[in-house]
Amino acid sequence: MLQEDFQQKLDEAFELINNDVELALDIFNDLLGLEPENIELLNGKASALIRLEKFDEAEETINKSLLIDENPTALLNKGVVLKYKKEYQSALKFFNRAVQLNPDLNSIVFIFKKEIIDLIDDSIFTYNSFSENVNEFIKMGICYRECMNYCDAFDCFNRAITEDPSCNASVMPLVEEVKTLLFNEFMFHTPDFESENVSDLRIEFIRALLIEENPQDALAIIDLILKRDAEDLNALNFKGCILFLFEKYSQSIDCFDKCLEIDEEYFYALFNKGMVLRIMNKLDEALICFDALLNESGYGDKAEKYKIETLEKIKIID
Repeated sequence: MLQEDFQQKLDEAFELINNDVELALDIFNDLLGLEPENIELLNGKASALIRLEKFDEAEETINKSLLIDENPTALLNKGVVLKYKKEYQSALKFFNRAVQLNPDLNSIVFIFKKEIIDLIDDSIFTYNSFSENVNEFIKMGICYRECMNYCDAFDCFNRAITEDPSCNASVMPLVEEVKTLLFNEFMFHTPDFESENVSDLRIEFIRALLIEENPQDALAIIDLILKRDAEDLNALNFKGCILFLFEKYSQSIDCFDKCLEIDEEYFYALFNKGMVLRIMNKLDEALICFDALLNESGYGDKAEKYKIETLEKIKIID
């Protein structure tokens, strides 16, 4: 098929999604027979399957797309599928990552996230009766989260659980949600499958972290990568980020420090170290990290945001 004819059929399929989704799906499948690793085709097929409420097939197609390249459209589609399957925490993770890669998706993602978050929040106060102190911590945490102050939100939700362990089952979804939001704030290098020579182990790592949502397996694969090269900066940085998910903060910082020992200008690790220190309420140490990044291109805006937030926290404590 000529490229011009191929593109014409592709455009036709996307136009048909709203009017004749079955026919659109047939066209996507025909074209995938010619180009099975075409990301645009895979994402189009996934969108058609979502319209048909064939969510398992849609997720399988999305995963194929993500294994070829971590692209925002596939991440958004995966979030939509998980939302319909009521896997809300996982859905939020994929929505957040989609926006991180493509901020233009923020408006549509906001709508999906608001719906999910409202469901989670409403269930806490509708079906439970906690003490006034616990409810106050939860409400403060939700307020901080809405203001995108994820560190203080994380702290408030954990304080609610400490105050009354019986609220753990209800509040833990909020903790995990904010933990995901914090993880998405971390900075790391994502391999470009088209322009880089990506090893099989790195592909398995991406599969474990993004497709299977299994950070434990991802951590094990990172350790295998580091056995081959103990000074692999990207692997060390990823390990530090994943250790945060397990709340192993000291070990996480050790990874970032190793990165900086190897290359003091590996600024991903410096920013991430500041984030973990902030979460640990080691505020003065966190400020040192953020201050060091203020004049570095690509890092200054995020560092400034967390510097201001950290200074506000110090004022409250003082």
